[in-house]
Amino acid sequence: MKGSFIPLLIALSIIPLSLRAEEDDSQLEQQMKILARGMRQLTQQVANPTQSQSSISLLESLKKATVDSKAYEPRKTREISAEKKAAFLADYRTDLDELKDSLNQIEDAVKAGKFDQASSLISTVNAIKKDGHGKFKQD
Repeated sequence: MKGSFIPLLIALSIIPLSLRAEEDDSQLEQQMKILARGMRQLTQQVANPTQSQSSISLLESLKKATVDSKAYEPRKTREISAEKKAAFLADYRTDLDELKDSLNQIEDAVKAGKFDQASSLISTVNAIKKDGHGKFKQD
């Protein structure tokens, strides 16, 4: 009887870790969905001067999602060895900072009325996305 409790205790101690990991996945996925939807909308409207206020508001929410994403670890982190984990997460957070900087550049262009420039800067964000997903997104 006593021996049957040990596997149960081990199983119960693992559950909170897996729930926490799933919660992080869910939270990060939410932030990434905000970014994906927002970028689709921004791509459609950023060149339109009549949409400048909407674009600025949208950019603010995109920057917030970028900052919020830094609080979570990508699922792929679980595959990284303990020795490489800190560097992996630092690189992940650096890429999010780069994304935020690019969003700031787009916002500055919109505020300055440089809508063609703002529109062309979207490609920078798309390149960061593609590179980041290649490095940090689990298949």
